[in-house]
Amino acid sequence: MSKILIQSTRKRPTVASGVREYLRRQIIEGSLLPGEALSENELAAQLGVSRTPIREAIIKLEEEGLVTVYPQYGTFVAPIRVSDVYDGQFVRESLECAALVKAVEMMDPRDTPALQAALSIQKRSRTGDPAPFFEADEVFHSLFMKIAGHERAWHVVEAAKAQHDRVRRLNVHNPLKRESVLQEHAAILDCVLRRDAQGAVETMKQHLRGVFKSVEAVMEQHPEYFETVDRPMPLPSRPAGGREKSPPADVMVRAGTQKHKRKLDD
Repeated sequence: MSKILIQSTRKRPTVASGVREYLRRQIIEGSLLPGEALSENELAAQLGVSRTPIREAIIKLEEEGLVTVYPQYGTFVAPIRVSDVYDGQFVRESLECAALVKAVEMMDPRDTPALQAALSIQKRSRTGDPAPFFEADEVFHSLFMKIAGHERAWHVVEAAKAQHDRVRRLNVHNPLKRESVLQEHAAILDCVLRRDAQGAVETMKQHLRGVFKSVEAVMEQHPEYFETVDRPMPLPSRPAGGREKSPPADVMVRAGTQKHKRKLDD
């Protein structure tokens, strides 16, 4: 009886949440790049929904920092904000390392095959399509949260690392990066299986901090994708044929300044 009651209280997916997840995935995977325009009408036609769920999804994505809305001008995929990447890394390191200590204590031999399977997928995906490699990466990290008894905490990590993942997705195309990630994962698992909590945590920290080098590497290749406090992303160009009026330049400058100020205050 209690099981039925618990299931009945769970929120059912809405059209807006489905749209949000779709757009979120497209942005994080790099199918929608920074500065790319998002048209409510085009998205509604493409997804076969009304504009209302599109609008609701965009509001949520703007709160996550994945979309930027310029009133009376347009909606665009947000740049990768370096400060948000570093915030995401901080959250990952704090939660995952804490969970890893517990995972070492609670590790059961039955947990090993799933972790080894994730590594096997990564070994087979060191070249070619990076999608299987990245998905196996997610499974590997989330499994330690699950083993530690904090499976739901992984959702907190997922939300915090959105900008972080955009960088990882862009850099995972590099076979050398994949090879180094695989070696680091193998070293982490080796420490866990030997019940070496300190070694596992130190190896995990170095592994997660690799995003700092990834940011530098991707910024060198695609500086136009990034935004820093001292180098804000310029106002994106609106597609031809749009009916919205371009806001005055001084308004846009003030809006950009306020956004950076709010980010620093946060």
